[in-house]
Amino acid sequence: MISYFFFLFVVLCDSLDVGILYEVWHTKSAQAMARQPVQYTTELVIQSAGNVTLDDVFSVGQASDIFNVMPELGFYCIYRARPGQTAPVPDCPNISATLSAHANLLSSANVDYVTVDVTNWPNTDVGGSTDISVLRPTEVLFEEWAKLRASGTQTPQITVWPCSPKGSNTWSYLLDTLYNNASYSELIWRMDGKLAMFIPFTPNCYDAATVALIESNSGLNNVVVIPMWALFGDGGGGGWMQGVWGFFSPCTDAHGDFTTSIIGGLSDSGTSPCNQYSTLRNQSKELFELSASGGYMLSQCALPFASPGHFRGLTLARLFEKILDVSPPHVFISSFNEHIGGRQDPASRARIAFNMGLPNDPQRDVVWVDTYASEFSRDIEPTVEGGRRTWNTAVSCISMYKEGKTCDVGNPSLCCTRNDKEIFSNVWSLARVDGGDYLASSLLEEKMELVASGNWSELCSPIPNPTAFCVDTKEMDGSAGPFILYSQSETMHPKGDSEGLFPTAPLYRCSDELNHQHFLSRDAGCEELGKAEKVIGYVALIPGWEMLRALYRCFSNATGGAYLHSLDVPCKFPDHRATPALGYVR
Repeated sequence: MISYFFFLFVVLCDSLDVGILYEVWHTKSAQAMARQPVQYTTELVIQSAGNVTLDDVFSVGQASDIFNVMPELGFYCIYRARPGQTAPVPDCPNISATLSAHANLLSSANVDYVTVDVTNWPNTDVGGSTDISVLRPTEVLFEEWAKLRASGTQTPQITVWPCSPKGSNTWSYLLDTLYNNASYSELIWRMDGKLAMFIPFTPNCYDAATVALIESNSGLNNVVVIPMWALFGDGGGGGWMQGVWGFFSPCTDAHGDFTTSIIGGLSDSGTSPCNQYSTLRNQSKELFELSASGGYMLSQCALPFASPGHFRGLTLARLFEKILDVSPPHVFISSFNEHIGGRQDPASRARIAFNMGLPNDPQRDVVWVDTYASEFSRDIEPTVEGGRRTWNTAVSCISMYKEGKTCDVGNPSLCCTRNDKEIFSNVWSLARVDGGDYLASSLLEEKMELVASGNWSELCSPIPNPTAFCVDTKEMDGSAGPFILYSQSETMHPKGDSEGLFPTAPLYRCSDELNHQHFLSRDAGCEELGKAEKVIGYVALIPGWEMLRALYRCFSNATGGAYLHSLDVPCKFPDHRATPALGYVR
């Protein structure tokens, strides 16, 4: 584990730079959405509470990816055919307006350069799928931003990030058409005076001989390759100590373990910064690069606890705590505009391992990996469903980084404030060892005391890595496990806009003193089944945004007549009787 107090040599730079991951692959999906009579996103499907399914957007197997959210600019894309080229698909509309808006948004946030993600396309096919997805849109980005610069309008600079194994040629195409085009000389971001190109540092994308060819650039020797793929430590080729950049970096807990637990602090005793891994200049102790992101994932992000989510900008702000403290020369952010992404079969076999909030959807078991709905993504571009909370936090954090400021006590900057973001509570799920009672607690001290008594055991998450809770990957159910809810009643709308207060309700922990059993209720009178012990938190009354999973109360003779809860799925025993959803949690 690398502590940032460890660094003996911090580079003092006249210029601190910020890059951000930028996607151009939206062509087919945006054009498919334009043909839809009603344009549903994944977020809107979740908010429909089962009235709409993902099949109402695109069926499984269609070429188009589903937009998780709608950007503020609409379902944009930036493909257009080359002059004289027979277009394989229609040109995207409003390209100049889209890219002008992006340039303004990113420049005003003090972002120095964007890095175009070409990590899934090692070989070219001009006029084919790769061309439509990334090659031609990247060229259009260069064309449009060069025109803006020529007219005196500021834009970020650009780099590219192609997968470049032995025998690949995408890197060569990008060099020839963009890097060696004199019209773009001032548009390409440089490091140490050379044109910078990122290459994924993975066995399938990084080849030393190819890197040498790129840096040689046919004898010009004017390109520097930056390896980037340091995700989960130095093991497995991560390369933090060898100068490999991270494009996102997970938080670590007090034990140095990667964690998705952001609420209540990253240790058992109070808050602490994320302390994400740092890239050092090769074979030295010199701090080189740190990354931050709107969110990240340690497993497939659509699964419970696999991603922390945005938490109203808290995840990003926590990641920036270290950046502001140590002031690295380079900061990289993930990401600006992913919005669509790959899907897979669930990595877990647990009963709750499906796209959160979609228990009855025909596509529930084809789960998103990198970005899911409005909350669980790395994206920070303002969107219709998500609003601007995380984006505004990023703007504040970047400004503080560039100005060399830290979060002193009482600092009102969005990067520093916490009472607007720390409005969530962890809830631990406990079972009496004799099976006769189940209890939910939002107090860590209470949970620890009950477990220490030997009379109670903690019910674990089957999905890693929420280190606030225990994890048991052998657990095949998980429906009665831990969850997160709001810690206060008057919760502003997750979008942070004029919609005002978000509808919530208190969740009571009740006690049936006659039978010595606990249960959850929305009724302060506990439905005349017992007495209220405490309010453990507040549930959302509508699904979506930050709270995707329905919370049910169940009762079963199979458990000796005990009550327990179920998350997102029906009560698991055949004779269970379930209440309507008590509300929505995460």
